[in-house]
Amino acid sequence: MDERAPPLATVVIVNYNYEKFLAAAIDSALEQTYAPLEVIVVDDGSSDGSRQIIAGYADRIRTVLQSNAGQGSAYNAGWRAARGEFVLFLDSDDVLMPEAIAKVVLAFKDTDAVKVQFYLAQADRNLRPLGYLLPSYGFSAMAARRQIANYGYYVSPPASGNAFRKTFLDEIMPLDEALYRTAPDGYTTGLAGLAGSIVSIPQALGYYRIHGDNFGGESGIRSLEQLHHMFMRDIKREATEHAFGDHFNFHFSADRSRYCPGHTKLRLLSRRVRPDVHPIPTDRVLSLVLCGVTSAVTFPHLNVAKRFGVAIGFVVMGILPRSMLRAHFNRIAAAQKRHDAVAGPDYQGADL
Repeated sequence: MDERAPPLATVVIVNYNYEKFLAAAIDSALEQTYAPLEVIVVDDGSSDGSRQIIAGYADRIRTVLQSNAGQGSAYNAGWRAARGEFVLFLDSDDVLMPEAIAKVVLAFKDTDAVKVQFYLAQADRNLRPLGYLLPSYGFSAMAARRQIANYGYYVSPPASGNAFRKTFLDEIMPLDEALYRTAPDGYTTGLAGLAGSIVSIPQALGYYRIHGDNFGGESGIRSLEQLHHMFMRDIKREATEHAFGDHFNFHFSADRSRYCPGHTKLRLLSRRVRPDVHPIPTDRVLSLVLCGVTSAVTFPHLNVAKRFGVAIGFVVMGILPRSMLRAHFNRIAAAQKRHDAVAGPDYQGADL
């Protein structure tokens, strides 16, 4: 009989001006069935009523209040404050299902995994399920390193669907706050794929709220700035993985993200629509089209019909008049959605 005390787990809630969602995120952390658990709220200089909401929880949570310095800074502050053996960074507009941390800790048990990940069910601003899951592709049985070497990333959920072993975070933190002012989860999840094994729980254990103010693509890409953010975060993540290649004894070819269809679609759209402001000046339309067609053939998460459609789509994007691409910008940039009628705590996601 194992009489060891269960390990402490930490949920770090990162908040900036999300007073309308913050209480639900904190409540979801405090209502976890697992113990012992500490809940830390890092407020990154909110100017709305967030800090009054945080104060209402008194000693039920630990708080870090700082001037606005970006999400990367908030991640660093949460990591420094965390005392748990396992740490989950929860965005303040998302919520966890009650058994999320219990299942995460169980998944870590008797493994050397650096990260445990699970699906997030997309929901509207009132937490009504929308019938889609994140990530859009099913978790893969292919090792994370092999996925990264093939197409620059591995199938992983957004921030709130990842829990990390604290010893791994201690190895890679603090992150560069200027480089990762936004999307710091790309840093932590990307390096986890290099560092060691990852356990995937085939269930939705949290809700990713779609409310129109998300800067990620799940709410729709509404501007060129947002389009650039979406594919440049992949470039930034891959650059960090290369920078840590010696540390984790793993190296792979440069710019492998070109062989991920979703990434290359956005990159080609940017290059075609506004070549004068495209952030990667070395990109050429023909090269991106060829990479896109290659990705349609080699990307492992597409069925035969989808491969054909994606390949044709890249060719069409390469030759359509710029005016047509601009007219249909929002539709072309729309994120891949994985539909599931049921996306609750008992959902068993199918690996692809």
